[in-house]
Amino acid sequence: TLPTHRLMVRDEARTDAFRRAIEATIKPGDVVVDVGAGSGILSLFAAKAGAARVYAVERSAAAQVAAQLVSANGFGSVIQIVQADIRSIQLGEKADVIVSEWMGSVGVDENMLGPVLWARDHFLKQGGTVIPAKVTAWMAPVRTAQRSDTLYFHNRPYGLDLSALSEPSVHELLMVRRRIRPEDLAAPAQALWISDASADSAETVRKPYTASLRFQARRSARVNALAAWFTADLAGPVTLSTAPDAPDTHWGQFLLP
Repeated sequence: TLPTHRLMVRDEARTDAFRRAIEATIKPGDVVVDVGAGSGILSLFAAKAGAARVYAVERSAAAQVAAQLVSANGFGSVIQIVQADIRSIQLGEKADVIVSEWMGSVGVDENMLGPVLWARDHFLKQGGTVIPAKVTAWMAPVRTAQRSDTLYFHNRPYGLDLSALSEPSVHELLMVRRRIRPEDLAAPAQALWISDASADSAETVRKPYTASLRFQARRSARVNALAAWFTADLAGPVTLSTAPDAPDTHWGQFLLP
């Protein structure tokens, strides 16, 4: 939806990291495929960086907004909007670079990596580049403050004991956009899984992701949740992180009470 794309573009930590990665990678004359282009912001960055042609592939109605932005910025001769599923199209040439912002809160949870790797296998030149190159999901036990929406029911509103109303929410899977502070961690984070654009196969990433982790607490702490996030190696030295000690992003951290 358009509000979602507004949210992502306004996320400067995310969007500027991709801009820097694209500028560090794309050479004048390159052919680029943007998988799941959304608003087309990454395609615009690629065109500004000197790409000769950019195929902005987006199956949703956001492609229509992307077309307006391409026209408004004068890149109509460079960026071709393709409103279709990436697996249903054909291109008359191979790409030097494939770019896609496919990450969810724990990397793979939006199920977009498979189409990106499919595009890699079908459209990328030998020796071409995929952005991001590698994404690592992390998890750590944490102690967090009680949520305000559950705390309310423990404060005897209306002079009644309504605490039972809060209990189901204690066990809900949460994605919050508030910061988990580094000092909230009860033990060092461990890697859940690593998604490698050069090594993973489109078939493998469709399977369930599982991990078995062992945490070693270095201090006494009462743990009430597990927190997860990701770090991404976008291109060269350019990285993006949603860790507790990183700048705020729209992803926040993923909480499992």
